[in-house]
Amino acid sequence: MIISSPEIKLKNGEVIVSANIQYEKPVLNKPETAWFAFPESYLPYISGRADAFAAGLLPLAMVIREDLVIEGALSPRLLYGLNEYQLSLDCLFPGQFVGVAIQANHLSEPSIDQVDQACASLFSGGVDSSYTLMTHMPDCQPVSDFQVKYAIFVHGFDVPLQNLASFKEAVTIFSQVFPPLGVQVIPCRTNLHYFTSELLDWGTAHGSAIISVGLVLDKLISHLLVASSYSINNLIPCGSSPLIDHWLSTETLEVIHDGSAHSRTEKVEAISKWRPAQHFLRVCQDESLRSGVHNCGKCEKYMRARVRLGILGTIQSFETFPQPFGRREIMQWFPQYEWGIAWMFELMRLARDRGKNEYIFPLWVAHMRGLLRLGFRKMIPKPLFDYLKKRIFPYQKDLFNPANLDGNV
Repeated sequence: MIISSPEIKLKNGEVIVSANIQYEKPVLNKPETAWFAFPESYLPYISGRADAFAAGLLPLAMVIREDLVIEGALSPRLLYGLNEYQLSLDCLFPGQFVGVAIQANHLSEPSIDQVDQACASLFSGGVDSSYTLMTHMPDCQPVSDFQVKYAIFVHGFDVPLQNLASFKEAVTIFSQVFPPLGVQVIPCRTNLHYFTSELLDWGTAHGSAIISVGLVLDKLISHLLVASSYSINNLIPCGSSPLIDHWLSTETLEVIHDGSAHSRTEKVEAISKWRPAQHFLRVCQDESLRSGVHNCGKCEKYMRARVRLGILGTIQSFETFPQPFGRREIMQWFPQYEWGIAWMFELMRLARDRGKNEYIFPLWVAHMRGLLRLGFRKMIPKPLFDYLKKRIFPYQKDLFNPANLDGNV
């Protein structure tokens, strides 16, 4: 698998950085060009190095078992980190990846003189990224080097490139809320998610992809904050982790996995009275039901956040959550326990500690339903489950199937 030297061009008010990808063998009709697009005003902050493409596409090379050849300029520190990163991926996800050789045709260190020394945070609008943003405001973070100046919101990761209206709606809200905080929103579009769809679960592939967005802006960012998904005392194998994210740093850009010392409940409580989050908190994972920053009111992530905010007594202040919501909805919930059940007991403890005993019985009912769901799931042999999943959710209808792009660059 060969990544050509990146090219930079201006088109329709955007600066587009792209690299051609050559495969040894065709892979599910994957794109032949990887690209990132930013507003044209960010042209001075993009050098066109290959660092972002090498980091973002390494998991693909590992899963299709093709050695990686990088023709553009690559950071020596990143090359070292990429080799450690792939060893770590193999440990976290045994059997899914195969180690590959990485050949860099042009090793060169990024110039420190060209970096603007800004701190940026990858931002989705969810609980984790909202907590990271809030705790890196000047009133919470006294060290100026780690005060967030930019929030990067990406189109093409959780919001498919086809859904432009939803992305624009969210950007509009963020652009209204952030400037008074001294934070500038950087909208970005990329097709990286489309390379690993059907080959890797996004929870496995997303870590290097989200970090690669920051690597593109190599002349602007010196510290890149990646919000944690799990706390240190409840770590599970994940594509973004405090164990591996730092390996994707360069000589001039430090990747920082932030927030893993705190549980999801602690984060929700911290942002529950933060007025900006009450305007934009978006946790929904069902793209067919949500719009912009407005949540669907049905999916798993929505239910977890909604119950936490209800117990904390602040749900009425959140404009993006459908109202009303009561105990009946909790008892009708089928929690997903494939990644563990510790968070449910965390919710019950929170209800008990806050004196919200009316939540405990509905949560126990939901817990029993979740255990039943998990039990039935485990009774289905994996080959049969995979077959049924492909029949019910065929790849042809996957929103991240490259065939659905219709040219979005």
